[in-house]
Amino acid sequence: MAFPASPACSDVTIQDGEVIVYPKRKKVAIVGFATNTLHLVPWHNPEFELWGLNQGYVNFHRRPDRWFEMHTPEYTADVRDPDYLPWLTKCPVPLYMIEHYDEYPNSIRFPIEDAIRFAGDKRLGSGAGDYFTSSIAFMLALAGMEGMEEIHVYGVNLAIGDEYFYEKACAEWWIGFLQGQGRKVIIPAASSLIKQQMRYGYNAVRTPNTMTKILLEGRMSEYQKQIQAKLNEYHILEGARREADALKQIAEGLDRGADIVLMGDLTPKAST
Repeated sequence: MAFPASPACSDVTIQDGEVIVYPKRKKVAIVGFATNTLHLVPWHNPEFELWGLNQGYVNFHRRPDRWFEMHTPEYTADVRDPDYLPWLTKCPVPLYMIEHYDEYPNSIRFPIEDAIRFAGDKRLGSGAGDYFTSSIAFMLALAGMEGMEEIHVYGVNLAIGDEYFYEKACAEWWIGFLQGQGRKVIIPAASSLIKQQMRYGYNAVRTPNTMTKILLEGRMSEYQKQIQAKLNEYHILEGARREADALKQIAEGLDRGADIVLMGDLTPKAST
């Protein structure tokens, strides 16, 4: 996939394993997949670097400045987009990965040791240390390490499935960590990050959408019953189709001179 040219793009090169950006930007937009905030991305604002990840390249309106694929190649290969791995081989910008891989020419090793030191050692009470449970956490860490003064996060909710339980908390820790350093972190109002459904002690309803979920679960149960009924009907019809096909083959064989042989019970009998 070729990205449209834009004067907003940085001049980004790799020299001796280091990423060189010119002119140096102080603002970065981290761009994920959630479509509810992608319309807010500063696609053509030259003050920003734009960083993307994983298969999110399909959402980019212009060439990104850096890319992140923080999975091993074995894991990365198990993706639903058949064009993704070929795209990685042609990735036009620095590609942060766990290691450099020759098959991905622009891949560079993510500076994980520096990122851990940047976060601090929690055993010494100075930070989280080795706390990275998502690609977003790596991106936030690098933004802080590179001295970004303003960090925007778009297309990131981390609200579904396992993401909610262990990725969201880590991303929010990193946001708080960066804010504690005096950096400006911008989260769209539509994002689920840094958002509470209730203020503890002030609101009685902890889960305001409980009734909606109960209603939807009832619908899902009814749909499942209908699916099962249709599956049963399908199997009956499929059995009838196969029987008709077998009879058709018999008729065709008779037309071409074959005899019908009726097979008896072929079950082995015990000798007496």
